Amino acid sequence: MTKQETQIMKGVAILLMIFLHLFNQTRNVELCESFIYIGNMPFVYWLSAATSPVSFFLIFSGYGMHFIHVKWKVKDTHKWSRVAKLYLHWWVILALFTIPSFVYNGNYYTNCSSVINNYTAFNTSWYAEGWFLFPFVCLSLLSPLLFKLTDKFRVGWVLPVSFLVGTCTSFIVSRYGAQYLYNNLWLYNPFLIVHLAPSFIFGAMLQRTGFIHKVQKKCNSKWLWLALGGTVIIMCLTRTAAWGPLYATTFIVLFLSAPRWLWIDKALAHLGNHSMNMWLIHAWFCYYIFHDLMYSLRYPLVIFVTLVVVSLLCSYFVNAVCSFITIIYHRKCQNTK
Repeated sequence: MTKQETQIMKGVAILLMIFLHLFNQTRNVELCESFIYIGNMPFVYWLSAATSPVSFFLIFSGYGMHFIHVKWKVKDTHKWSRVAKLYLHWWVILALFTIPSFVYNGNYYTNCSSVINNYTAFNTSWYAEGWFLFPFVCLSLLSPLLFKLTDKFRVGWVLPVSFLVGTCTSFIVSRYGAQYLYNNLWLYNPFLIVHLAPSFIFGAMLQRTGFIHKVQKKCNSKWLWLALGGTVIIMCLTRTAAWGPLYATTFIVLFLSAPRWLWIDKALAHLGNHSMNMWLIHAWFCYYIFHDLMYSLRYPLVIFVTLVVVSLLCSYFVNAVCSFITIIYHRKCQNTK
């Protein structure tokens, strides 16, 4: 993937993320007025199963970090600055949204432990959709060791073993998460690192093999859209998270190889530039603060577009605040020299 293609796919992934959180719960879908039903459930509920956005973002990260690993062959000197940038955006978003959320929900009390857990993302109790942050940071920091391990083996071995690990951990989370894992974060977070690693490795193997570029050279047909549609249907019917890495990889390869309109690529790339902010913002509106107002819009398409636009606008503001903080920090650093 080129950098442009990565941003395009991040745009797709954040749209899938927002769609998932809007329509994957029956209690929320029942508030919508849909035109298409399958059985007694709206079509959007079934379609939400074909999202798996976490796998998408992990694949992009694994792809990019493996590219750095191969290109430089030395220590990644920017890994801590990337982590710092991610946490800066997380802190700014928390500062902007927690107080309105607390006031709206009547939660006026918190303690020091809760503040530390949320600001480190070790336990994102204020914003559950941020659960991904801490294990992702750990996984990115451990990536050099992970790549040294996977580079010792053929791709034909790495991918099946990774998929098996992902399937087993998905089974454990679905069956025993509430009973054993969720109440013990010192066990749950390390387990999540292992659970997320297969998608990360799938991305690294895509970069290692150059598979996307090979498919693009051999096939650029409109029939790929039909294949992508079939992949989505299979995911909707099976409704299992175990397919996550394989489904996301197939989706990425088919989407990037199929012919697309230029304006769609530009729009998706723009969303991709704001994807992480939008991930950490959108659920404040649809879950924590403006839930009733959001679903009062009734129609799924209207609700979806509204949340995308609002999240994007908030992302502009968050970026402006983070840029201001960064400029002030650099000026202070220069003045102390």
